[in-house]
Amino acid sequence: MPDLPLRFRARVRHEPDRSYAVLVEGPDGEVLVGVTGSLREVRTVAREGAARLFGVTTERIAGDCLDVVIPQPPYGRDGQWVRIISAGESAAPDDSVDLDRAGQAHWFGHEGAWFVTVAGSGTAIYPSEYLDFAPVLTDEEVAELQNYLARSAPSSSWVAQ
Repeated sequence: MPDLPLRFRARVRHEPDRSYAVLVEGPDGEVLVGVTGSLREVRTVAREGAARLFGVTTERIAGDCLDVVIPQPPYGRDGQWVRIISAGESAAPDDSVDLDRAGQAHWFGHEGAWFVTVAGSGTAIYPSEYLDFAPVLTDEEVAELQNYLARSAPSSSWVAQ
C-alpha cells in the first residue's frame, strides 16, 4: 500500500455536457476517478476516488485533508447574462423564487460556482448546472437588469474626506 499523503489533491475538469470530471492525484499521477452532474457531489466523488487509489476507507480521508480545485468553466464568463433554469432538488420556496429569471453572473472560484444577480432579488450562488449560459433575453429583461445593476453600483460621486 502506498504511503498516504498529508493532503489529497483533486481537480475538476468541466465536460461539454456540463458534467464535472473529477481527477485525483494518486501514487502514479493524476487519475480520473469519476464524473458527476452535480457540484454538490464533487467532493464525495473525489474522496471516494482517493480512497480507492490509496487502498483505504473513505474515513481515512478527512474532508479537511482534501483540496479540490474547480476552475472557471469554459462556457461561462464574468459579467455575462444567464438564465436560472434549475433549483436543484430543493423544494424550498426561497430556492425557486428566481427560477427562469435572467441575471448577471460572476465566477466565484472559492465555491466553484457563480454569483448571480437578479433584478429585485439580489445576488445568490448557483452551480453551473443550474444556469443557461446562452439565454434569449427580452428587451424588458435586459433593461430591468441594467437599471437594477446601475442602482446597485457604488456611487461614484462619494469622495472620502
